[in-house]
Formats: sequence, structure tokens, C-alpha cells
Amino acid sequence: MNRSVHRVIAIARLAVLAVTATLAGALAGNTMAQAPDTGCALPSEPEGIPAALDGAISGPADKDRACMKTLLIPEARMMFVSLETVDEWIARVKARGHAMLEEKQLKFHIERYANIAHLWSSYALHSDGKLVARGINSIQAMKDVGGWRVTSIMVQAESATAPLPREYLP
Repeated sequence: MNRSVHRVIAIARLAVLAVTATLAGALAGNTMAQAPDTGCALPSEPEGIPAALDGAISGPADKDRACMKTLLIPEARMMFVSLETVDEWIARVKARGHAMLEEKQLKFHIERYANIAHLWSSYALHSDGKLVARGINSIQAMKDVGGWRVTSIMVQAESATAPLPREYLP
């Protein structure tokens, strides 16, 4: 298939994700009309999502993750080797104690159509100043009343058999 067909398929998948997330929230009695009042501003444009994610992830491993919960819709999933909810990810990271985490998006690309967006980003994660992981984030987002919110994040960490390609490095 050519690139245009792949792009249309990707946009259609994002639309299905956005509609599914909205319906799931409505069926669960959740409203996504406005972000929870945590003092964490939602990005006004999808270009702000990488920095918002970096800010929500970086800091002491056991810090309050209210901004992470604000940025992601309640139904969002974070997919690593296994499927995790935001609360499961917070518990796993919090178990690291006071280790200082810092995540930086190295490079990102955005595909956007109206109120849905897909961000493809490379990242580096440091713990107490030491590089502990690099990889790729595939982030789906939708525009909400208060700004842009993440519906899902899929993460593939770099490994010996899957090194980070040069085009994703800064």
C-alpha cells in the first residue's frame, strides 16, 4: 500500500480510538468535558504533549502523579511489555522510591486531523542522572474542552535486537 493509504488507515484507527474512549467514558459515567482540577494545564496544541508527558514523568519516582492522570483520559492504557492502566504504572514507578526520574522526548512527529492526533516520539529516560532506557512512544491524543489529552501510549524500549534507528535521534 502507498503512504497515503497507510495515513488514511492510521487516521481511521485514531478516530475509532477517540470515539471508543469517549463512549467508554460516557458509559462508565465519566465526563470528559473538562480536565480534573489538579492545577495541571492541558496542552492547547498537540505539539505540547511531549513536554507535558516529560513533566508528568520526570521527578521523584514516588511523586504525586496527578498531572499524569490529568493528561491521560481515565480509560487510557499504557502498553509496554504488558498492558497497564495509568494507576498500575504509577504504582510500579512509585515502588522505585525517591529515585529521580527524568524523561525527555528526543524527537517527535505529529499527524493531526481536526480533533485527533498521533505523535511518534523517541525518548530517553534517566534515573538519578543515569540513562536507563531509550525507545519509541506511539501516542494517541484527542482534543478535549480543556486542551489535548492522551488516549493511549504504546512504548517500545530500545534493546540489543531493536536499537533506536538513527532517524529518531536528535
